[in-house]
Amino acid sequence: MNYQLRILIVEDNLDDAELMVLELEAANYEVVYKQVDTAEAMAAALDSQEWDVILTDYSMPHFSAVAALDLVKQQKLDTPFIVVSGSIGEETAVQLMRDGAHDYLIKHNLTRLAPAIERELREAEVRCERKQALEKIHFLAFYDELTSLPNRNAFLNVLQQYIDDGDKFAVVFVDIDQYRQIKYGFGHIKSEQLLIEVGKRVQSSLRPGDFLARIGKDEFVLILANLSYVGKAETIATELHRLIDPPFELEGFVIYASITIGVVDSCLGFDEPEEFLRAAEIANYSAKEQGLQYPTVFYNRRMQTKALARLRMETELRQAISEQHLQLFYQPIMDLNTYRVVGFEALMRWPHPQQGWISPAKFIPLAEQTGLIIPLGESILEAACRQMTIWQEQFLDHLPLSLSVNLSGVQLNEPGLVSKIIAQYECLGLHQVTLKLELTESTLMNNTQTVIASLEEFRTAGIQISIDDFGTGYSSLSYLRDLPVDTLKIDRSFISEIDGDEQSLGIVQAIITLAHTLGLDVVAEGVETLAQMTHLRSLGCKYGQGYLFSQAMPPSVIEDWLQKAKTGMSCEHNLVPQLTTKSVYLP
Repeated sequence: MNYQLRILIVEDNLDDAELMVLELEAANYEVVYKQVDTAEAMAAALDSQEWDVILTDYSMPHFSAVAALDLVKQQKLDTPFIVVSGSIGEETAVQLMRDGAHDYLIKHNLTRLAPAIERELREAEVRCERKQALEKIHFLAFYDELTSLPNRNAFLNVLQQYIDDGDKFAVVFVDIDQYRQIKYGFGHIKSEQLLIEVGKRVQSSLRPGDFLARIGKDEFVLILANLSYVGKAETIATELHRLIDPPFELEGFVIYASITIGVVDSCLGFDEPEEFLRAAEIANYSAKEQGLQYPTVFYNRRMQTKALARLRMETELRQAISEQHLQLFYQPIMDLNTYRVVGFEALMRWPHPQQGWISPAKFIPLAEQTGLIIPLGESILEAACRQMTIWQEQFLDHLPLSLSVNLSGVQLNEPGLVSKIIAQYECLGLHQVTLKLELTESTLMNNTQTVIASLEEFRTAGIQISIDDFGTGYSSLSYLRDLPVDTLKIDRSFISEIDGDEQSLGIVQAIITLAHTLGLDVVAEGVETLAQMTHLRSLGCKYGQGYLFSQAMPPSVIEDWLQKAKTGMSCEHNLVPQLTTKSVYLP
């Protein structure tokens, strides 16, 4: 089998050139060659195509091997360069090799030509592979493989140059909102395509001197150069929001995305790139907390104190979860007509060694933002189900019961969570206890197809779904009709105003009517007075929970409470007389 060989022959003697070709053809090479003997002709030949080997005479009337080698080096080529000439002396040959020639052969002994070319082609391939490997290493060290944008290392290096130059600039931290939900809703491939397209849109906003990098999963950072005034950074941030607003069409899928932006100005005078980056990230987090439509926040030093406090709480929460310091409390859900306990809502409490009881309103959002809600949620569900297995044996007179457990959007989007919950529920044998998972309206409205599929799986397994805090979100009535839900829980903000506010009363009445029309149960949250309970009963609301009946209590107190209820100690006007110190437990 012949191997094609493209050779550029730098030689003024046609006979010598043809002898070399014949020698190579005898070695089973299919030779394609071009003969040149001037600098101009060689330069043109190098520009016209790639060559496998360059063979050159040492000295010609209008050219030389030295000049030919210079041309090759000028074009930064790594083509095997072999001098085939008469005797030129050992020193000259050695100097040629030092200057970059790969071999030197005598014209009158061409038997070494084919082996020399074979060796040099092999070594050239090794050099090429090594070069590509080094380039790959360099790329991975300073560029993001997915988007081909500079990465964190490159960003920090460039930012150091800006700091050293003393120019005015701003660092802009861009984070894609709810990327985790997008990833689980649309899948790994589509979410990566989204990252690429977001990078392209942001890149389209760059001005001369600006710099863009991708530094994390859903995090991009810009350096805005040559800022004549601080307001310019805000103008550019507004433009970034505008660029991301239109939907992304990805192979038949339409994805809406939004971003949060944190900005830090160079006038703050940080000395290290990491300080600027940390400040921009802190500003970004502050923007997320504010919950604005197009959040952009500029860093100030007060944010640092707040960020440190949040980091400290996150560390302590991790430890509390790991060491099982958090405690489950249970709030009874009552039948408003019979005052019978029909179920419990499991609520996590955090007894902090220094700060006392920390409100769930404070640590649950932190758990969701950091991903700690996944292990926390699993432990809540397992502990609550195990507790209910005890109570279904201990309090037969109160059966059947329901157990309500809150489920966040982060948990719902966790791969494998649905099957894990179903397996846990079935394994514990809660035959007389109905498990109800409580989700907020906003969770149900996000990633609708994924959510509906998960809810259908729960329903098939006998697990019911409640919409928590109903009335505070933006549920579409037609969408609500199609959701596989069983219960609406009216938000406490409406119940608290039901006595004196006609509007709140009207909203509660509308929710109850809607639920009955759709065949759903209704639970009123935050029932605190007999007047509120009377209103709710008159409106047809069957179930309620709140301080009128009981606050959330630890299992031991619940057991005592149920025992006394069993012996007839509860009555309409003093439902739980044994609980007189509400301050003992968290509200």
